[in-house]
Amino acid sequence: MRALAVVALACVSATFAIAVACGSSSSEIACPGASLESLSILGPDGGTVMSPAFSPCTTDYYVRCAAGSNDFTVTMKPAPGSTASLLQPTSSSGGSTTVTVQPNQAIVAQAQNDGGATEYWVRCLPPDFPPLEWTPHPEAGAPPPGYYLLGDFEVAQNGSGYAMMLDKNGVPVWYTAVPGGLGACVVENIVPGTVSYIPFDLLASEPFVVQPIDGGAPTDLNANGYMIDPHELRALANGNFLVLSYPFKYGVDLTGLSLPHATDDGGPLPLGTSETIEDCAILEITSSGTVVNAWNASDHFDPRQDTTVVMGQYGPAPPDGGVAYDVFHCNSLDVDPSNGNVLVSARQMSSVFYVAWPSGTVLWKMGGAQASLDNATYVSVGDPFHQQHDARLLEWNAACNGGAGRISVFDDESSSTDASARGVLYDVIVGGDASCTSPFDAGVTPGTASVEWQHGGPANSAGVGSFRISSDGSHVIGWGLIGLPLVFTEVDLQGDDLLDFSFGSAGPSYRVVKVPLSTFDLSVMRKAVNP
Repeated sequence: MRALAVVALACVSATFAIAVACGSSSSEIACPGASLESLSILGPDGGTVMSPAFSPCTTDYYVRCAAGSNDFTVTMKPAPGSTASLLQPTSSSGGSTTVTVQPNQAIVAQAQNDGGATEYWVRCLPPDFPPLEWTPHPEAGAPPPGYYLLGDFEVAQNGSGYAMMLDKNGVPVWYTAVPGGLGACVVENIVPGTVSYIPFDLLASEPFVVQPIDGGAPTDLNANGYMIDPHELRALANGNFLVLSYPFKYGVDLTGLSLPHATDDGGPLPLGTSETIEDCAILEITSSGTVVNAWNASDHFDPRQDTTVVMGQYGPAPPDGGVAYDVFHCNSLDVDPSNGNVLVSARQMSSVFYVAWPSGTVLWKMGGAQASLDNATYVSVGDPFHQQHDARLLEWNAACNGGAGRISVFDDESSSTDASARGVLYDVIVGGDASCTSPFDAGVTPGTASVEWQHGGPANSAGVGSFRISSDGSHVIGWGLIGLPLVFTEVDLQGDDLLDFSFGSAGPSYRVVKVPLSTFDLSVMRKAVNP
């Protein structure tokens, strides 16, 4: 087994710092095709307002704008052998031009030579767009190219949340505002050519939004008859989708369990024989919102045996005005592409489990208590996770020894006094027949999960968060509610910190997902944002 990579995070700078691939803005830099030697955007006071600092090989930037009209002076100089011109918001032949732009518009400059043209886009970000504190660590190396999908789901009063896509320099090359002053949660690329997200409203049911990146009309995904839980959206091979819900179930025996810190003196509140719970429902829905299959955790797990920590009411109160207890709290789904089965993460069980879909039988359970009503195979976890999120199957072979491969998890370690949040990768063999061993470590015993890799953060996380390992080797950890101005960190296989990002004091992102550059067409995204 390879050595663990457990690395303390570098402090996030309070100022915007950037290292561009092409180095400085010197005229000695050679870029493919036509290029500008210099480009500056000056505000009314004459100060430079463009981020990041200009480099001839960097083509996307932004400026911060106020509501209404914003006046800037654009000055450009072509590289030798090229000509320069301004394309938007007005046309000019280069040099120095005063322009007026509205929020969301772009200033577009162009360099041209006999070989073609290169466009430089400078986006005018709206005044309520969150701060972008991008801190690369070039001494440790550069992250693989890609786009980062994320959203700010804790929104200031009178502000808007934004689902966004950042490039390698922290520039929002695509974004969309969430209506109604709500935050953007679960920002991902689930359907090709789109970005999906859900407006975050803990006390109401919002639909998932599937937004084409070309600016086309969005599709709203509802679950007729259910409140959608704002934790997960997955696509199935048959064209349907999976979402989560939390229907109320009444008269549940919770004896032996207690709600922590709930009495007047801060002690635990014992629970009784007829309580109301927020169940965990996995719903398969059509694009029109019809529920074609519903799975309920309470049919497969007994909270008295499987719940490790009870949480108070998570969403709206029950219709009878009583109190509901959160005893499962499913927070992620991952579909096994080989058979359509579903890996589920349940925070209040400190467990992930694998469900045969659509039959619903729990085939195996990893971590937490050993019990299940389906007599599922139990996988014990060396160095276990606690109140985790974002469980994902990696290189998984469901036919091998009951299932074998890797599972990644964001381990929140919520309420822990001696452990920090971490992104962790487990080498797993479910057990059963001995038809094969782990493809990654021959020393792993069937029925166990062993830590293959991990990267720890500076503190535990009170909730949310993510950990994704991409096919290009990117290790991106979204830190959730870590209590610090830190949204995500990207590290390499050795655990070296390549990049830190935050929204400053504006809060966290529920999840951060990195996709290859080939996933989207940059020219389409630029034009879609431009009004």
